[in-house]
Amino acid sequence: MNFQFIAKPPQPVKWDWNSITKHLRQMFRRIGYIVWQIVVPFNPQPDDIAPLPDPDATREVTKSHVEQCQWIFDKAEDRRVHLEQKAQSTFGLMVFLVPLLTSLFVFIISKGTTSSTLTFTLVLVGVSAVCLLLGFISAIRAVGVKENQTLFLDSVLDEDGQFRKYSDAFRARGLLYCASMNTAMNDHIAQFVKGAHILTAAAVLVLLVAAVPTSVVFLRLSPSPAETKIVGSAEISAQELSALRDDIANLKNDIQKLSNSKVSEDGFKLLEERVAKIDAKLSELKKTKQPSSTKAVKPAQVPGPPNR
Repeated sequence: MNFQFIAKPPQPVKWDWNSITKHLRQMFRRIGYIVWQIVVPFNPQPDDIAPLPDPDATREVTKSHVEQCQWIFDKAEDRRVHLEQKAQSTFGLMVFLVPLLTSLFVFIISKGTTSSTLTFTLVLVGVSAVCLLLGFISAIRAVGVKENQTLFLDSVLDEDGQFRKYSDAFRARGLLYCASMNTAMNDHIAQFVKGAHILTAAAVLVLLVAAVPTSVVFLRLSPSPAETKIVGSAEISAQELSALRDDIANLKNDIQKLSNSKVSEDGFKLLEERVAKIDAKLSELKKTKQPSSTKAVKPAQVPGPPNR
């Protein structure tokens, strides 16, 4: 096989300072043109091309010529369908990015912090939202372009409404004219599709950059203590509370004896001492047993207090 007739992929350019600056200028100029064309109105169809010359009588237009012209016309149609599919596929990525941007913005605002890093993150999120909005408009304009040229009644009927005499040359010229106009319209659609892809990619990159400092800041923030309300009854098996329960039971028995006049004066003093001890235990328990957070427990999983 002779490799001199096989094309090679594009080769990288020479990386020097002049080529880098030139490449960056061209890149920013193209991005500026893409953003400019999104908001600028255009004519609904391309300008008409110059009339095709009449066929030479000495050169016969064969069926092969007509088939080639039909192939050129079909290729232009296939390209238009492909561009519309690419524009529609961009909407799928936008549907994923819009809720993500919204949730990130609400999450940052809900924290209510004045950190400079989070302020910078909000700016990046806003830039990402603007890029996504411009990309959405560009995709909408790409899908909304429906102007298309094809052979219609004029290719069969003349000005008087009579059928034309069939001519391969006339049909081939009509196909070439439609293919030329459709190719110009496809180039116009391709610019919008390109803009939608570039701006959506820019929105993703800016969003990724914004996620890095946001994660670092929120990891450094101390979590606020959680407060959970216990629903239903719960039995605490702390040793101090168990002892306190026993003291209360004994105090109940002593009070019962007092009501029946079965205790002496020494019994009253003993009863006062027990009440003083229980009061001291309660005061100490309030100072030392204050949990920072309480875990919620379902009522069905917690047994009720024992019946006495």
